[in-house]
Amino acid sequence: MDSVKITAKKIKALKIQGASKVREKAINALVSQTLNSKQTNPTLFRKEFLKNAKILFDARPTEPALRTGIRILKKSISGKHLSVEQMKKIIKKTDEGYGLNRKQAMKKMSKYGAKLIPKGSTIMTLCHSHSVIDVLIRAKKNIDHVYCLETRPLFQGRMTASDLSKAGIKTTLIIDNAASTVLKKCDFFFTGADALLADGDVVNKIGTNQISTLCKRYDTKHYAVTSTHKFEPSSFFGNDEPIEQRALSEVLPKKISKVAVANPAFDRTDSSLIEGIICEKGVFPPEVLSSKLYDSLNLDKHELDFLKL
Repeated sequence: MDSVKITAKKIKALKIQGASKVREKAINALVSQTLNSKQTNPTLFRKEFLKNAKILFDARPTEPALRTGIRILKKSISGKHLSVEQMKKIIKKTDEGYGLNRKQAMKKMSKYGAKLIPKGSTIMTLCHSHSVIDVLIRAKKNIDHVYCLETRPLFQGRMTASDLSKAGIKTTLIIDNAASTVLKKCDFFFTGADALLADGDVVNKIGTNQISTLCKRYDTKHYAVTSTHKFEPSSFFGNDEPIEQRALSEVLPKKISKVAVANPAFDRTDSSLIEGIICEKGVFPPEVLSSKLYDSLNLDKHELDFLKL
């Protein structure tokens, strides 16, 4: 069974949703198929690995976390004189370390985020972010109410509302067009992030930008919760993060004659609108975090080596 192609197909069809889940399932498929490879020649083994990695790398256009995970695996077997058996052992060890790192990152993010929420807080959320949910559940004793936007056209907000309600948090699901009415009484707007860019801008579920803009008007603080693996290093070198265009049938099941439909899955929120990025390293202004990540990755020294697949 070709687990890579099956997983890529599920990602494209949105049967696997959420940046964390997409990354997890894709990396699991790549590692599994790589460890079960029948190749005995190191050159052919690498070629097979890169072919499978490319399939998953391109499964969705707006998934930096997935691309980062693949780059980490690729870098781990970059040694020129490794045997196939050595590469398999390295990939297995790297994957195990990577998985542990992600779990630790989630715990740190929820801890840093929860500390920002004082007693009696009212919060708005958009879409379905595991990172945001972890923060809110950890801070639930300080939360009076959470308003979850339904997040059309696929209604991921319903999943968030269900998760928070089950955790004992007073939760109300509202239609997206009610955001401005409810935002007036919210202290915070918490979102995830599908991509963090060089200038500190955040790419997230469509609707994030307009609500973040309203946050400035109503003095509501917008925090984005995301691991640093959502950082897209190629954006420092002029590569813009693509905005995925989803199927028109999601918006309009039955076509209307001569009516065009646009269905962008994400939008880009300016860094000036965001109070801070909550990540496993702490809480930072968006531009400050981007600068720190540029330095920590030494991008000025190995741009091509890191970015190419």
